[in-house]
Amino acid sequence: MKKGFIGLLFLVVVATISTGCLGDAEEKILGQWRYVHEVNPSQHDMYWNFLDGGKVTFYNATTSVADTGNYELYMDGTHRVIKIKNTDITDYTMQMNGEWYIVRLDFDKLVVGVKNQGFQQRDLYR
Repeated sequence: MKKGFIGLLFLVVVATISTGCLGDAEEKILGQWRYVHEVNPSQHDMYWNFLDGGKVTFYNATTSVADTGNYELYMDGTHRVIKIKNTDITDYTMQMNGEWYIVRLDFDKLVVGVKNQGFQQRDLYR
């Protein structure tokens, strides 16, 4: 009986950690974000706009290309992740589809990175 209780407690803790650590990320991420050439010298000026319902829009201000995709937020161990899919848009060097790890998320700053040929980071601002 004691082992069963401990096992159940362990499962509850693991489930809470894996799903409950997004905090207020789902609310903070909503809205338009921009990374600019001056801050990210090798990238194009790019807008990301996270909408309710898991939609995300992209606009590459350098090439005037726009596209829409889907996103979901989830925990990968101890890291918050934005998984972007169903878009064909790229910035200068990167496809937007993929798992973007949230390094920092504040009201006015979003820092994300993707593991692609090392760790490619993007610093976005409101």
